[in-house]
Amino acid sequence: MRNPVVFSDFDGTITEKDVIISIMEQFAPEGWEQIHSDLMTGVIDIDEGIKRMFNLIPSEKKGEIVQWCKNNVKIREGFDKFLKFLKERNVPFIILSGGVDFYIYPIMEPYMDLITKIYSNKGIFSGKYIDVDFIYRCDSLCKRHCGICKPYILKEYRDRNTIIYIGDGITDLDGAVYSDIIFATGYLASYLEKLQIKYNEYYNFYEIKKELQKLI
Repeated sequence: MRNPVVFSDFDGTITEKDVIISIMEQFAPEGWEQIHSDLMTGVIDIDEGIKRMFNLIPSEKKGEIVQWCKNNVKIREGFDKFLKFLKERNVPFIILSGGVDFYIYPIMEPYMDLITKIYSNKGIFSGKYIDVDFIYRCDSLCKRHCGICKPYILKEYRDRNTIIYIGDGITDLDGAVYSDIIFATGYLASYLEKLQIKYNEYYNFYEIKKELQKLI
């Protein structure tokens, strides 16, 4: 295997539940559910949906949201041991998230010495309501504007690395098919099943570790 690199989604992959949805349930007023439904059904693009949902929440709530996430967000079982396993083998671990930095970094703070890099969208708090800056825009490789172009980032690594991808949701659809080895659960697993694309199903990081021990 050529220089393996592990890329992982964040919301609903590293975490047990989608953190954006959890934040909306706790802090957003009525109306976010319809925006999320339109996002999931393709009525609006993913980046527009994420932006519109966060635009419902006052910027002054940032500190409260961060603290709530640190206290309540649960990490999928086996994550810490999985990171240590990769570190022992000098395999980079990169988070590739369509989520937002202001909650990802605080949740990942205990693991930062084991994480190589985090790609994510950027929270903006200069106005009355939370806004989102999409730094890694989608190009022609993506079918929808997902906010962060996972195929665009992955292709920068493909020529010299074996890409191992871990994901669960709608923002992982295009990224997964540009990877060499896929670990999928939830919506992503169902999607790949329909396309008859080979993947490894998982429910925790112990299972992913067990499979990768055979390969790296």
